[in-house]
Amino acid sequence: MQSLTSCLRAKSLISVHRHDVDDHEIQGFLVGASDSLLVLEYVYDFQIDGLMVLRRSDITDVRRTATDEFQERLLKREGIRPGHQFSASFELNSWRTIIEQLSQHYPLMILERELGPSPEFALGRSLRATDAQVEFRSFNGIGKWADKTVRLKYAQLTCLQVGTRYIGFYQRHFERSPRHD
Repeated sequence: MQSLTSCLRAKSLISVHRHDVDDHEIQGFLVGASDSLLVLEYVYDFQIDGLMVLRRSDITDVRRTATDEFQERLLKREGIRPGHQFSASFELNSWRTIIEQLSQHYPLMILERELGPSPEFALGRSLRATDAQVEFRSFNGIGKWADKTVRLKYAQLTCLQVGTRYIGFYQRHFERSPRHD
């Protein structure tokens, strides 16, 4: 088993488990880590599907399996390598710093609160980040912006995603629409 530090240095393909959050492992190239956050270039169906930031306290296991090693070789043979999603180093001091940094480069993001009595999946844009929460303008599944902003407390956030194919579909919708905020 390689250490997290060596996987980060090599931008290795790893598998992340969050048993209290969901039953599925997350596979990605490890491209950033701090005491509180982990950044992956998320791999889904043998493609990099954006950046995913996870809360470290939810992570129950990180492994680099023989499958990860084999699939990394396959991906690289196909020209799929880590490091193309974001060229700068990540500001991983807190949720606030990474949200502010990524908001400058990605117009839309997904923020998730996957635990607790009312899970939240918010797709939209960050409007303002304070010390304790982010004010977020979200839209629904039919591409309509919500009338009210949502406030998400950092202490409850479990996942952030940017640059995904899912987000890209909505972004193209807004770019083609005659009016978008």
